[in-house]
Amino acid sequence: MPGAKSQRYPSAPTGYIYAGDPGCPAGGSENAWTQFAPRFGFAYNVGGKGTTSIRGGVGLSYQPPFLEAYNQMSATPPFSQQVDLRRGRYPRLSFQDPYGSAGVPNPFPAGYGPKTPGSDADVVKPVVAVTYATDWKPSQVWTWNFTIEHQIARDLVFRVGYAGAKGTHLGFNTDLNAGINGVRPNPDFDKIIQDIAGANSIYNSLIVAADKRFSKGFSVGASYTWGKSLDWASNLSDLDTVNVINPYRYAAYRAVSDYNVPHRFVLHYVWQLPSPKGSLRHVFGGWQTTGIWNWQSGFPLSVSSGVDNSGSFVGNDLANIVSQPSLTSGSRGAKIAKWFTTEAFKVNTAGTYGTAGRNILTGPGSCNLDVSAAKAFSITDRVKLQYRLEMFNAFNHTALNNPDTSVSSGSFGQIVSAREPRIMQMALRIRY
Repeated sequence: MPGAKSQRYPSAPTGYIYAGDPGCPAGGSENAWTQFAPRFGFAYNVGGKGTTSIRGGVGLSYQPPFLEAYNQMSATPPFSQQVDLRRGRYPRLSFQDPYGSAGVPNPFPAGYGPKTPGSDADVVKPVVAVTYATDWKPSQVWTWNFTIEHQIARDLVFRVGYAGAKGTHLGFNTDLNAGINGVRPNPDFDKIIQDIAGANSIYNSLIVAADKRFSKGFSVGASYTWGKSLDWASNLSDLDTVNVINPYRYAAYRAVSDYNVPHRFVLHYVWQLPSPKGSLRHVFGGWQTTGIWNWQSGFPLSVSSGVDNSGSFVGNDLANIVSQPSLTSGSRGAKIAKWFTTEAFKVNTAGTYGTAGRNILTGPGSCNLDVSAAKAFSITDRVKLQYRLEMFNAFNHTALNNPDTSVSSGSFGQIVSAREPRIMQMALRIRY
């Protein structure tokens, strides 16, 4: 809190207060007692025949902070001293005497231990601080959907629907003391990571699906989703990581979400295999196989600089664009060696955060089939032995990971790893 002086720990720098000090809530943020979360839904049987229905709904939900986010509060001074001895900050740093050469008091052993420090505890500066914004509030998400479903045949249903979501007061971490050309504005602090409930998001999607219900030993379903998600920041960690690019203009990086997948198709089935007659049915009868085939487009990519040319100490600088970037064409091997036009990017100019923008490219899509087969053998009337075989990525299809997107990396633009190959597992289960 600007200008406030801690009464609990007077040696703390001005502006840093603790639970127990006036103006500092015990839990890091004010209690929220008015989380009214209404729900509304409807279903309409068109024509009263039970073959066509219209359904919809809307609801409001809240997301409290996850407990892991509070861990870092116990790791701040004077509960746990944090000293950053990077050579760039202390040019005369010596490994033989790191604290003395940096002019920083040695925090060991008094700065640590399973105890609550007294009011006379020394708070070593510069302080690595964490905090919640004074106007912090739980994230809230409105979700809504509208679906039309029609029974085409006795066991076949077709549906088309729209689903959306709107997130507000979404949390993200920024650095209130981010460097300006390599200098921290407040020398009493190192980084000041603050969680701000100020971001928003929007998601819209079209869903088309068909299901053949289980009959004659077989069921199958398929669905296709066409969607788009936009936000400022797509993830929230505990209070030890800054997840914005520019701590002075975080709202300028609104783009497709990190998890945005425009196209996704899923096919699933259950097949009760026919049983032969006679004694062969004991071995070859009663088998059931299931499978899920998933195809989807790739995730978005941001091209980073790989160096802190902005001098912010955040380390999330984007690259500069020097020509129109695009995905490369050619053989699979050529794409692995160079997924996008790397010549379109260069390291950002000193004092800037890069011109590339957030999530401007797309990584490799994926195509995967998981299958299983199972059979139950009767040992007695009450005891059965079930055998089950499962194969993940059954066709052993190579699913590529995202390419290296750091301009400063020696493998920039290259795909250097893949997801898991075929994995098979078997199990025996006794039921009685």
